[in-house]
Amino acid sequence: MHFVTFSILVCCSLGLSWANDWGYPDLDDNTDAAFPDWGGLCDSGKRQSPINLEAKWSLRGKFDELKFHSYDTHQKNLEMVNNGHSIQIDDFDDVLMLNGGGLAHEYEVEQIHLHWWSEHTINSVRYPLEVHIVHRNRLYPNMTMATNFKDGIVVIGVLFHVSNTPNEAIASILKNLGDVKAYSRVNKPVTVANSLAVSDLMPESKGNYYTYAGSLTTPSCAESVIWIVLTETLPVTLDQVEEFKEIEYSNGKQLHNNYRNLQSMNNRAVVLVEAEERTNAAAGRTASIGLILILGLAAQKLFL
Repeated sequence: MHFVTFSILVCCSLGLSWANDWGYPDLDDNTDAAFPDWGGLCDSGKRQSPINLEAKWSLRGKFDELKFHSYDTHQKNLEMVNNGHSIQIDDFDDVLMLNGGGLAHEYEVEQIHLHWWSEHTINSVRYPLEVHIVHRNRLYPNMTMATNFKDGIVVIGVLFHVSNTPNEAIASILKNLGDVKAYSRVNKPVTVANSLAVSDLMPESKGNYYTYAGSLTTPSCAESVIWIVLTETLPVTLDQVEEFKEIEYSNGKQLHNNYRNLQSMNNRAVVLVEAEERTNAAAGRTASIGLILILGLAAQKLFL
């Protein structure tokens, strides 16, 4: 079997200190290629991501609204890098903070990266692109420490559907792709030419989402992530997605896909939050994600 494998000197998409050989199967060469074993917690963990999200199997949750601070502010000095397994954007001018909803703490945006195709599926449908907006719990001083705690990281997942109309935010990122896509440019960041607001990569409606307890989707696969996957998708053209597939992970070798295979649920609860179903009575009641996931797991076991 033929697998895409490569070495990384600066860990996974979270910039953690992790060096290992790992990769994705080259599905363009062999559509039946099995997903490689990454070892460690990636293979032995019980709360791994991504997963398939199904409305019919999800619990219903009611929370106050999520609050997004400075997400609308255009960041003028962002850096973009081809890290050998994705395109990553970071170095924000402002502190972008997330709180509210079912979150018990404040979370700060650390970086954004992309996966083609999507890692999560919704009702067994895989989308052509998924953007991950990675946040660190502000209780912890850095990402390395945050990965040691179950509430250490929040990742917002935004899925993109096929459209004939180019996505302007994605187009803004692609304008800089030529500066980083070659293998010789791996781990050599460049300044993004155009300003970009994080909200440009998110749908207008952010109140409908799936949430569950999971993991990083790249080694070390730390089980420290509260996932928030928005149900509203954004448009992107297939031509735009194809451009990301031109980035090189090795000399002359392109990264045609960088999504992890779906992981076992292992009786975890998935909570579906639908903003339009909130009532005035419910709006004043806020529980932590941890509490509702524990309650949800107990409820699921009643039906096993």
